[in-house]
Amino acid sequence: MMKLLANHWYPILESREIKTGRPFGVERLGMKLVLWRGEKGHLHCQLDRCPHLGAALSKGTVCKDQIVCPFHGFEFDPQGQCLHIPANGHQARIPAGMSLQTFTVREAHGFVWFWSGEPLERYPAIPFFSDLAGWPYTTSIADWPTHYTRTIENQLDVAHLAFVHKTTIGAGGRSFVDGPYVETGLEQGVQSIRVWVSNFQDQGQPHRSQAELAEVNAGKEPSLHFLFPGLWKLQISDQIQNMIAFVPINEHQTRYYLRAYHKTHNRLLGKMLTQVMSFSNGFILNQDKRVVLTQLPLDSSEAEQDKLIGADRAISQFRRLYRRLLEGGEVELPQFAATKDSL
Repeated sequence: MMKLLANHWYPILESREIKTGRPFGVERLGMKLVLWRGEKGHLHCQLDRCPHLGAALSKGTVCKDQIVCPFHGFEFDPQGQCLHIPANGHQARIPAGMSLQTFTVREAHGFVWFWSGEPLERYPAIPFFSDLAGWPYTTSIADWPTHYTRTIENQLDVAHLAFVHKTTIGAGGRSFVDGPYVETGLEQGVQSIRVWVSNFQDQGQPHRSQAELAEVNAGKEPSLHFLFPGLWKLQISDQIQNMIAFVPINEHQTRYYLRAYHKTHNRLLGKMLTQVMSFSNGFILNQDKRVVLTQLPLDSSEAEQDKLIGADRAISQFRRLYRRLLEGGEVELPQFAATKDSL
């Protein structure tokens, strides 16, 4: 079983990928899952394994509000209870334990969200970037053969730009990292990391303290914004933003749902803009991929030998919070408390 942060909402798919009346099999969070919609379009998620002889239910059918196994026609309801075994007849008692493991899922912001904890009477709100509500977007998808912690840290890494992206967003030789200024805190009930990036050409200037950077960046939107367990946003301008949902497939694979958001009133211009952004984002992401896939170990929470520097402040905070949450410990954070100069 893949290590997950308990009691968090994980984005696992885009809603548009699951059609009514058709089972959809997918590997997510280290599990083979089947998702399906009944006749009213309600979404359900279960382990993609019939308890009878282990066949994949995703190869079966949906009949009204039941999923039907392709092997022997066993029928299961949204709660995972077996309702009918054709070979036994309608009058036969269903054997105890003939049920499917069922998971809690919700749909919001165009994503399917998976609850990584025990069932609750009342679930916490699904976290998202509220400033993106209602913005049009275009989605690009990329699968990388590495652990999702490495993909997240790559997007929090502000020191690699002048080297990995020297022909694109890192052009100009701005290798000197002043800070970055980083704040951590609770947002919408989950842990949040906000990063203000200040990269310059190295002219022998001293680094400013976090307090000085806090004053300089007061009132400004963060350059990078991360919500646990796997949402990231890049503030490009007031009208253009990028967002990534990092989706763990298993311990060795991660899926990117990379969205290019725009806020223009001209629909044609907006469509052209997101198409250009999507192409650019894919090119830049491939520059990252060449290097990130060489990082070992795959799971950064096991990378005890890594030696972090001051420019890695955001990565350091991510590792601290991730490890603590993974251990099941409480993380007491105020709203956007500034981190100390510990690196």
